[in-house]
Amino acid sequence: MKSLAKSICALGIAVFVVGSFFLLHPLTSEAQTISSVQEEEAELRARLAELEKEIKEQELLLSSQRGTSQGIQSRVNSLRAEINTTKESIDVKERLIRQLSGQITDKQETIQDLSTELEREKTSLAKLVRKSREIDDQSIVEIILSGKSISSFFRDLDIFIRLQNALYDSSNVIKQVRAETDEQRETLEKKKAEEADIKYELEQDKQKVEQKEQQQNNLLSVSKQKEQSFEQMIASRKAQAAEIRARLFELAGDIPEGGIPFGDALQYAREASTKTGVRPALILAILQQESAMGKNVGTCNRPGDSRTWRDIMPGPGESWRDDQAAFLQIMNELGLPPEGQPLSCPLSSGGWGGAMGPTQFIPTTWLSVREALKSMLNIDATNPWNPRHAVHATGIYMRDLGAAVGGFTAEREAACKYYSGRGCFAPNVSNMFYGNQVMAKADTIQRDIDFLEEQARD
Repeated sequence: MKSLAKSICALGIAVFVVGSFFLLHPLTSEAQTISSVQEEEAELRARLAELEKEIKEQELLLSSQRGTSQGIQSRVNSLRAEINTTKESIDVKERLIRQLSGQITDKQETIQDLSTELEREKTSLAKLVRKSREIDDQSIVEIILSGKSISSFFRDLDIFIRLQNALYDSSNVIKQVRAETDEQRETLEKKKAEEADIKYELEQDKQKVEQKEQQQNNLLSVSKQKEQSFEQMIASRKAQAAEIRARLFELAGDIPEGGIPFGDALQYAREASTKTGVRPALILAILQQESAMGKNVGTCNRPGDSRTWRDIMPGPGESWRDDQAAFLQIMNELGLPPEGQPLSCPLSSGGWGGAMGPTQFIPTTWLSVREALKSMLNIDATNPWNPRHAVHATGIYMRDLGAAVGGFTAEREAACKYYSGRGCFAPNVSNMFYGNQVMAKADTIQRDIDFLEEQARD
């Protein structure tokens, strides 16, 4: 467009020059006038031809740009159609959630009714027990001395037999009600887990829709920039990718203080996922949760530290597990001295320390996955401080804890068990926070991995 403006400006200058020429050089003779006019006319025609050529070139560029804009608009329309499809899927899931909520409410009311019936049967049972004891406490002599007739005695005996039968029937009713109550409660819990999974999937779908809506806005904005639009879109997307690499994975090199470079961590997690079925983002979330991608592997048992492995690990008779013996076995296999290897310190609130490596395995748990890890990696010795070994061991352990099933509930439950050995809802165990933190980290890592993979495909 600048070239076109220059050409038009030049044409205006040429016209001005021609006009000025005739004003400044009046006709002195007919021949001189004709010759001068022809020369100026030839110059102006040549310049005009150049301007027309430049105008056509600019029109072709503009037409090409319009074609590019139309292509972008077509992609925008495709995105909008995809967004609408996703929203329809979300509506379907919302209706399913409402149906599940209604079913859960019905189950709760049924359980309440069964509980009331159970309490009523318990009250009747207590009365029957008391009556039975009254009859059992009366001896034959007491009955005779009481002045009752034999017929009265048999009537009482008949009443006692009926009471015993009623007691038996009531017990059967109570057992049946308890079985029905337990069955209803189990069904309710399953429905709750299903609702949680569907709610989680719904939230993920909404995030994807929001991302696509943001892409749509970016494309619409960029399409208005004409010839610079496509280049700006590429630069913007590359800048976004660079920000994600710097923010999460520090791709420029090794993470400070001995951490694991992202390229290696993701490669190990993908290998482990292929062999265990546990998704890479969840494995990396455990790695991030336990040691900040390998930055913090423990400050105890280091050279010069006063707390050695003997001080922080349970030994024989000190706990249900003997981590000291397991730790010595691991060190012997590796040919390493037990002193000097970094281990986690006990929490300030109490308990034991001694977790090893970037994914923080306690020694006895490491031994439980050792053979599977040897087979998976085709190695003779396993090292919990080796990043590849540690990441694969986490995949194995999370698989054994049920994470390979997939879904929010199963993955969070496995994370809670990874932390404490017990589920998120275990009585008197406050470990739900750990499962929630791991799932939040997995969500963020999964979105960023998806984005980086998309960039690689582009």
